[in-house]
Amino acid sequence: MSAAASRLLAELHRRIVRRPRAMLPRAVFAWCAAAAIAALLPLGLQLQGWLGPILILLGLLGTLAGLRGAHIPAWLRLLLTLGVAGLVLYIYGFKFGRDTGAGLLATMLALKLLETHRLRDARALLSFSLFGIMAAFLLDQSPTTLVLALLAAVLVLSALARASEMESGTPADAPGLPARLRATGLLMLLSLPLAVAGFLLFPRLAQPLWGLPDNAGEARTGLSDSMAPGDISSLFIDDSPILRAQFFGARPANADLYWRGPVFNEFDGRRWTVSPWFSQLQPAPRDPTDEALDYELIQEPTDRRWVMGLDVPLQPPGSEADPELRLNRDRSLIARRPLLQVSRHRLRSVPGIAFDTRMPVDLQRRFTALPEGFNPRTAALIADWQQRGLDTDQVVREALQLFNREFSYSLTPPTLGRHSVDEFVFDTREGYCEHFSSSFTVMLRMAGVPARVVTGYQGGFYNALGDYIVVRQSDAHAWSEVWIDGRGWVRIDPTAAVAAERILSGGEQASDRRSGWIGALGPLLDAADWLRHGWNSAVLGFNSARQRSLLLSLGIDANDWRQLGLALLGGLAIALGLTLWLVMRGAPKASDPLVAAYLRFCARLARSGPARAPHEPALRYAERAAAALPECADTLRELSAGYTHQRYGADRDPAARASLIRALRGFRVSRTRR
Repeated sequence: MSAAASRLLAELHRRIVRRPRAMLPRAVFAWCAAAAIAALLPLGLQLQGWLGPILILLGLLGTLAGLRGAHIPAWLRLLLTLGVAGLVLYIYGFKFGRDTGAGLLATMLALKLLETHRLRDARALLSFSLFGIMAAFLLDQSPTTLVLALLAAVLVLSALARASEMESGTPADAPGLPARLRATGLLMLLSLPLAVAGFLLFPRLAQPLWGLPDNAGEARTGLSDSMAPGDISSLFIDDSPILRAQFFGARPANADLYWRGPVFNEFDGRRWTVSPWFSQLQPAPRDPTDEALDYELIQEPTDRRWVMGLDVPLQPPGSEADPELRLNRDRSLIARRPLLQVSRHRLRSVPGIAFDTRMPVDLQRRFTALPEGFNPRTAALIADWQQRGLDTDQVVREALQLFNREFSYSLTPPTLGRHSVDEFVFDTREGYCEHFSSSFTVMLRMAGVPARVVTGYQGGFYNALGDYIVVRQSDAHAWSEVWIDGRGWVRIDPTAAVAAERILSGGEQASDRRSGWIGALGPLLDAADWLRHGWNSAVLGFNSARQRSLLLSLGIDANDWRQLGLALLGGLAIALGLTLWLVMRGAPKASDPLVAAYLRFCARLARSGPARAPHEPALRYAERAAAALPECADTLRELSAGYTHQRYGADRDPAARASLIRALRGFRVSRTRR
């Protein structure tokens, strides 16, 4: 390399490195801060506990400090970062997953405002904001999240445009807020045709190739692979929906709405668990579908594999079978993969149908097995009943009568110890569905009767606006199943012996809580839930099966990759063509009549003479046109001079302006030549 080139590179390096970086103007920082807070809002609303409000408050404090021009010391920012990151890990139990990652991303986004002083910081902040919008959809895909994300995207893109204008030297006060937001919104609308084509035609797989990050927290249903008295008590105060069901025909009574979930067969003295050996048995046989209830189930994300079918679900016919679902021998529905998104299923059920009417002796022993050394007082009570010669039906009746006479239903029962059944039956005598079903099942097993515990949901609130039933977390329930020779598994709900109104009303108890001003908002709440149901059905429930049905209606075989590829390319081509047409349909019409008349004058002149360049002044263009069209040179100069005076002059005459507009509109090159 020559010496001159070396000196040139050294000089460029000195100017680039040592050039002082300008501070962000207050108006530009306000744009960036508004975009960051807007991007933090949909993500912060999905975080656990008070973490979301704390991070939003930190973001507001950073915005206030930036507007005041305050610089937070580096050591204080480091302490805040470590403290808030530690709080995130503590809230999520030091488990790394989707929720923890989203919380840490929100932490970085909120604290980044404390060090946003220059253009480079602003670009990093806006990049974090885009990641925050994406992370919000990993946690929730509701219409509320979509609206908040769209608003945040408009602000982020507008802030990026303002940052680019600052870099190019555009004044900080131009253009105004409405014009900037309107321009960004129009640009986003131009991408809508392409987004719709991709949504409808891009191949949908049963599971994404890249997968989704696991959730570090508990399942969103609150129903897990085990149950102990007290596990689902927190669900009774949670009114968030878990599923919506629409029946194609008669709607069952609330007392018959048992939504079947995990079935527990193993008991270790306190906790019930799902038996892995039983889930590996042969699937449930097909049943006659006469008098079956046909319904569509849309279930919210659960992070589990259980699908809450109406008790008792049937094995659907081969043509209607859902390949993503499996019906176990215990009549629980389970998906092949965790339900990380809204799932849609077409199911059939028959309440009270008999199944497993015959059972091998070794299986009967498995369903009567109990650990030794637990609950001696209950064992003595059952032994006394057996000495009295009570059969299975009489033992069931005696236990239910005991619960009905001396027990009470309570959502805040005392804590139970090692001998949980003894303490519940003889000491506390109050509890809710888990206590009654667990104790009742243990008592039946002590009597030598096969029994097990079933968890799920009971009841549902009928939304008349959408003609469907919505089941909420507060409808969580547990009941028992007793096996009787020749009759199979029979559902017995011991909670009904103590709190029959809990079963008869079902989810209608949610409507009883609508009193006062909340009751007045009942129709509005139903309409909001109906809109959410429509969103789940039309958008989130648009899976690979519905896409295949759509393509089949268009004459496209989804299994043929050639046809599918051509359909996708055709849809994208149409979308791009529509976008280009919207972009290139012509310049917007001028709002000033004088400008509009002059532009039409130039367009007519260009047909017989030279065309005017967009940047060319009117007088210069008139001289070029006069040279090309000497027969109308005087008219061109006169009209152009009049336009310049009326457009930019100080002493403009309205009458002369109107006369000039008429002259510009009436000018024709052919008439001048004649």
